[in-house]
Amino acid sequence: MVIDFHAHLFNRNWLPEKFWSDFVSRTAAMKKLRGQFPDTNEITREMFAAFEDPEGEVLLEEMRTAGIHYTLIMPLDLGLELSEAGVSIEEKNRLIADIVRHHPQQLGAFCGVDPRRPTGLNVFERAVKEWGMRGLKLDPACGFYPNDPLVYPYYEKACELGVPVLCHTGAAIPPFRNKYCDPIHLDDVTLDFPELTVIAAHAGFGWWQQTAFLISKKVNLLADISGWQTVAARDYSLFCRYFRDFLSIAGAQNVLFATDGPAFRIYGLNNREWVDLIKSLPEKSPAGIEFSPSEIEAVLSQNACRVLGLPLSEP
Repeated sequence: MVIDFHAHLFNRNWLPEKFWSDFVSRTAAMKKLRGQFPDTNEITREMFAAFEDPEGEVLLEEMRTAGIHYTLIMPLDLGLELSEAGVSIEEKNRLIADIVRHHPQQLGAFCGVDPRRPTGLNVFERAVKEWGMRGLKLDPACGFYPNDPLVYPYYEKACELGVPVLCHTGAAIPPFRNKYCDPIHLDDVTLDFPELTVIAAHAGFGWWQQTAFLISKKVNLLADISGWQTVAARDYSLFCRYFRDFLSIAGAQNVLFATDGPAFRIYGLNNREWVDLIKSLPEKSPAGIEFSPSEIEAVLSQNACRVLGLPLSEP
C-alpha cells in the first residue's frame, strides 16, 4: 500500500494570480538557463492543462497509474501574502472537503488556513468537525514563524480535536521568504505541545540534517519527503545518500512518503516514477547504500496509517 501524505489540488481561481504569474516567470527563467527560448504563453497553456483539476478526477487517475491508494490534499492559503484568490479560503477548503466526501476511500484532506486570518480558527474547527478534514496545514513561508504566539491557538485547537499539524519547512520558491521556514522553529512547538503530532513537510529541504536530528530527539515530530523528486531526478546517488542518512538519524518510523503534486506532472519525476523509485530502493540503491524492505514499507504506508489512525490495509 502507498499513502501520499502531502499533495494539492490546483485550480486557477483557488490561488492568487501572482502565484500563477510567478510560476510562469520562474519556469521561463529556468528554461533560459538551459539555453532554451521559452514562450510564456505556451508555458501558461501547458501549466493549466496539467494542473487544473476542479473535481479531483486528474488526481484520482494519477493515483491509479502510480499505484497510490490514498492521498491527503493540503489546501494552500496564500491570500495574505500574494493577494486574495477568486475563491475565499473557507470556500476552497469546503470545496476540497466535498471532493473528498465523494471519494472517502481514496482521498482525505487537511484544512489549510493562514493563522493570521481573523476567522481562521473558526474555519479550522469547522473543517474538522463538520467537513471531516484530518488535520491542519500551515505554510509559514507566507510570512509568519510557526512558533509565533499567534499560531498557538491553532495548536491548542489541534490538540483538542486530536488531529496532526503539517508545516512547511525548508527552502521555498520565490517570492516566499525562507527565514520563516527553518525547522528549528518547530522545536518550541513540539515542546510546548507534547501531545501534538507535527509533520515537517519536505523534511526541511536544505535543513534536512537539522530536521533529522530534531526528530531523533522527539516523539511527536515526523517529516514527509514531498518535493525531493527534483534531487532524485538530478542525482539519484546523491538522493540515496541523503535519504539513507535521514532514515538512519530520524528513524524510518518517522518518515512519510509524499509527492507535493501536481507540480511534478510536468517538472521532475511524475508520481508513478517517484513511487517506483522509492519502492525499488532495497534492490536498486547504489553500492554501499542499503535500504531494508521494512523501512520502505514503513515510509510508504505504515507510518501514515499510525498518524491518521487508519488500518494497515487499503483505506
